Formats: sequence, structure tokens, C-alpha cells
Amino acid sequence: MGAMSDAYRKSLDAWSRGDVEGMFADYADDVVWYPNRSMRPVHGKEAMRAFMAKFAKGMSDISYQQTHMVESGNMLFVEGTENYTKNGKKISVPYAGVVEFRDGKFVAWRDYFDLKSLEAELAR
Repeated sequence: MGAMSDAYRKSLDAWSRGDVEGMFADYADDVVWYPNRSMRPVHGKEAMRAFMAKFAKGMSDISYQQTHMVESGNMLFVEGTENYTKNGKKISVPYAGVVEFRDGKFVAWRDYFDLKSLEAELAR
């Protein structure tokens, strides 16, 4: 794969290990992230870090499998599955994402997954 795929995997690997600083090492300060396209965007690296810290409460055993990754211009398209345990419940969520880069930094990230399915898994 290429540099964008490597940066993406490096970020998720850091998150999986609980290395928050490593996760955000390649993010622009003004990154815009949509945790899910149906949700409001999170503006800025610090706001994204705060969102992730709140979301991470009760999480363990985090892992990601990417089934498809395609780089085109300054964009990375990803399809995969996010797996983790949250408050004792095993969660597995298929997702797709579009990540934009500028000067080797994440500047935009849009995630797509079925929010209702995730909510149902968390509620069971």
C-alpha cells in the first residue's frame, strides 16, 4: 500500500494499544471528523481527542481488519470491521471510511456504519 494507508494503519494500531498521542501524531490541528456521516462533525484534533477519550470509556480488546483500501490522489477509501469489547460486550461493526490528507496529515475523515446496529449491540 502507500503512505496514506500506512498512516491510517499506524493511527488505528496506536489507538488499539491505548496510545492516544500516537494515534493523533499525523492529524492536522484543523482536522474535521464525522464519527458517522449521520452525526455532527467534530472540528479539530483536540475536540476529536476529547470525543475519543469519552468513547473509549469501558473499551478493551480493540482491533481493526481492513478488507479494502484504495488510495486516489489525496484520498484513502477504506472498508473493514472494527472489533472491541465495551463494558463486557463484544462488538463487531462493519464500516467504510473516506480519509483526506494534506501534506501527509489527516485533514478530513468520514466514517460510515449502521448506527442502529451498533446501538442494538451495545444495548443487548
